[in-house]
Amino acid sequence: MVDGDILCATCIDSDSAEQHRFFTPFERIERGRIHPPEPEIVGDVATNRLLVQAFRYSMVHGTAPLMSLRKSAVIPTEYQLAPVIMALNQGERVRMLIADDVGLGKTIEAGLIVSELKSRNLASRVLIICPQNLREQWKDALRFFFQIDAKIFSSVHLRGLERGIPPGANPWDCYPCIITSIDYIKSERVRPFAISAGWDLVIIDEAHLAAKPHQSSEKESTGMLRHTLAKEVAKKTKHLLLLTATPHNGYTDTFASLLTMLDCGIVTGPPHEPVINRALAKDHVCQRRRKDVVDWFRSHAAEDNPFPTRDQKEVAVDLAFPEEHTIINELSNYGTGLLDLAERDDRIEVRTMARWVVLHLHRRGLSSPRALQISLENRLKRIEEKIREEDERQEQAISEGHAKAVALDEEGDNDLSDEEASERLDQVVYGSLTALEAEAERLRDLMKMARDVTPAKDSKLRELTRRNGYLDLAMRGQYGPRKVLIFTRYKDTLDYLAREIPKKLKSIDPAHVFAVYGDLNEKNRHEVMEAFIRAEYGVLVATDCISEGVNLQHMANQVIHYELPWNPNRLEQRNGRLDRYGQPEPEVHIRTLVMRDTLDAKILRVLYEKAQQIREDYGFSPPFFGDDADVISLIGEMGLDVGLPPAQRTLFDSYQERPGSGQRVDPFSEETIEKIKRESFYGQTGVDLEDVRARMALSEQVIGTEKDFERFVRNGLVRFGCEITENHDRNQTLRILLSNDLVVPGLPDVIEKATFEKRIALQEAGIEQLNTGHPVVRRLIELVKRDVFSPETKMYGRVCVVATPNVAHVTALYHFLVRYSIGGARPSLVEEIVPVACDLVTGSFPGEEEAAGLDRVEMVPLPPGREASVKKHLVRALAEETWSPVFAERIEARRQELVAEREALREQLATVYPDPGWLSGAAEVSVASHDLISLRLLEPVPAAGVRR
Repeated sequence: MVDGDILCATCIDSDSAEQHRFFTPFERIERGRIHPPEPEIVGDVATNRLLVQAFRYSMVHGTAPLMSLRKSAVIPTEYQLAPVIMALNQGERVRMLIADDVGLGKTIEAGLIVSELKSRNLASRVLIICPQNLREQWKDALRFFFQIDAKIFSSVHLRGLERGIPPGANPWDCYPCIITSIDYIKSERVRPFAISAGWDLVIIDEAHLAAKPHQSSEKESTGMLRHTLAKEVAKKTKHLLLLTATPHNGYTDTFASLLTMLDCGIVTGPPHEPVINRALAKDHVCQRRRKDVVDWFRSHAAEDNPFPTRDQKEVAVDLAFPEEHTIINELSNYGTGLLDLAERDDRIEVRTMARWVVLHLHRRGLSSPRALQISLENRLKRIEEKIREEDERQEQAISEGHAKAVALDEEGDNDLSDEEASERLDQVVYGSLTALEAEAERLRDLMKMARDVTPAKDSKLRELTRRNGYLDLAMRGQYGPRKVLIFTRYKDTLDYLAREIPKKLKSIDPAHVFAVYGDLNEKNRHEVMEAFIRAEYGVLVATDCISEGVNLQHMANQVIHYELPWNPNRLEQRNGRLDRYGQPEPEVHIRTLVMRDTLDAKILRVLYEKAQQIREDYGFSPPFFGDDADVISLIGEMGLDVGLPPAQRTLFDSYQERPGSGQRVDPFSEETIEKIKRESFYGQTGVDLEDVRARMALSEQVIGTEKDFERFVRNGLVRFGCEITENHDRNQTLRILLSNDLVVPGLPDVIEKATFEKRIALQEAGIEQLNTGHPVVRRLIELVKRDVFSPETKMYGRVCVVATPNVAHVTALYHFLVRYSIGGARPSLVEEIVPVACDLVTGSFPGEEEAAGLDRVEMVPLPPGREASVKKHLVRALAEETWSPVFAERIEARRQELVAEREALREQLATVYPDPGWLSGAAEVSVASHDLISLRLLEPVPAAGVRR
């Protein structure tokens, strides 16, 4: 060995505090160490860069005061950090209601809290309870952003998980993070096992579905399985997060039932007359309107307002054909007959169900001729069965509550899909055999009239598909990308539209019309939505199975409501799928088709115009509809049925006479709106996390561009023997065959579709984004860090030499891994990479910004004959006295910056939270240790065409 050669003494003495220091040969001999086989003396620059990048990507926000930022792939907007800070301020027991508006990112906010609690060892077992259609989205979000592997539990999913569950074991005990639907877990068969498993943290998404129904008196029964389940699980868990964009329905007792679940002493008094302690509640409720966040962006954020503007219009449709008038009028007369028949029955439940049946049939008729035909056929088939069997029994295949939910667009407390519930309501029949025979004859006449309304005589379909109409112009790109989402309430209308749209609009190929509905299984649903996204243009017709909680903003910016939902919240939930944070288009276009001179038109005028005015005046939506505050009772009580045909007015008259109507809240009254405003907690955007924001921005800047990251991953994968090929699809995805080193246990050895672009991964199912949180990328990072320190490595790169015209003198660029110890009740270590540069000729030290810039210098071949001087320069660069003075200054300055950042954060938070206890000791920062990760020697050479 030649004197002056450089060796790495890593992995030799694991107990040594200097394990990762560099040693010269003289130091090695003096210490009597025995080296393993020598690595290469000087490594290549590509490996050196790979090493430095690996450390940087492993600690994007390595010194952040929030641990969730250090361990997640998400880079949240600052306002999304407020719930995490509120949670930490609660100490050892976190109980929160996160009630941000639709589209502000409640899932990300909750995920950050989950990650924070897990990182601080405050939670390990997590249960997420949500509507069935949100399970996959929760699973993807936890995996994608927070590297949390969650299992979905349902009767179907459990069969696939049984192989990993010991015989006789409670399956809910066997997985640390489980996602399940509220209607699955509430059943008597499942609930005891789920709750007994013991959970550190429970999240209930769309928590308003589990609120207590309104109770007007102490003795009034308010039985509700969802609410019972939520109360029970809330008592059993240490930490609880309730998520909903619509927490208040206009009744204080219903809203208070959510706050009661938090079990923080917020609510006192009897359940029907609760008293809310606002002083206590404000520390447990995070509720921001979109208006609040937009105002915050204007005042605090460097980036522009990330929310689109909304172009929302109603399209009035005149009934142009006599056949349409005939069937609507005859259907109304038929409904009056059903109500009259029910009134002669002594049983209240028969009269109640009759009203829901009539409303349901009327709405089906307003939706599409095909939907009405199917309902009439279902009803006739059931009546004919009862006549054949001479069966006069009054059985019901659907509960009164769910029948009401189907008729009025409310959330049904049942496991039935919308399609199945609708079909069951079609088949609710009653009366004597004589009455049934008469009704059968009437139904046959109605079915003939319904068939007379052919697609050619369907005014609403004609409006949807007319030349130069909205859909036609949208398909020509007038309003943005040629992608339109059409919502309809009914599967039969969906089938009708999917069949007729391409017939009427010849510019749309049938293959470009896609359909998603409730009874479609998750696999097929993903395939359909993926095909819609891949298509150059397309129309996606969907029922409300994707109207709540599902993020569609990357799929389209245009939505058409084919019929008007009778619940304003349902319409706003639909719109919120596209009109939300992350919508890439600057404007969202919304159209709602409404037929004149029908109940839809009255509801539009009475409800939707008022709801829109409330949103404009107050910045929030009116209360969610449910319990007694439904649209029919509201319109009937307000006497706004003037101008409707007599048969349609009968719907109001009979509805108002139902027993137990009682006094109902007017959700649009000034009193109700003021109550909601008074009892809500809007505007919590007062915490200005300026220093946190600045540090996050600097961290993102230091780790490099997206192209830098892509280059790192590609180079790293190739170095470890992976095969990368192009898929040649519209998104230019990659197929990656992983080598044995990169295979992650439990995951496939092939990534069929990979991308580096977040936008593509979010908008298309089945595409994996390669980010710092992806399991394969994390494995790659750890392999690079481990391999370059291994004595057997073939990719030595801790030391390299670069020839460049961008330096005037020989310059050493060091990268140190520095560990800081943070004090407090739960001491922790944080890490970051600190670059230091030294001009070996003048002995001067470039500043931090200039040192960081040396990472990206232009490189040229090293001129021949420079090897001897390079060795001397390396020896000098590695001498501790060369770099230690400025390094000591640099890390002390950085330590003081961390102290100042934490103290500033405490001061900022103290303006809102008097004692942010979780920051206790956070400003007690000391340097714990440091390692020299790499040395890059920059040798000056003339620029191209320049002579010395």
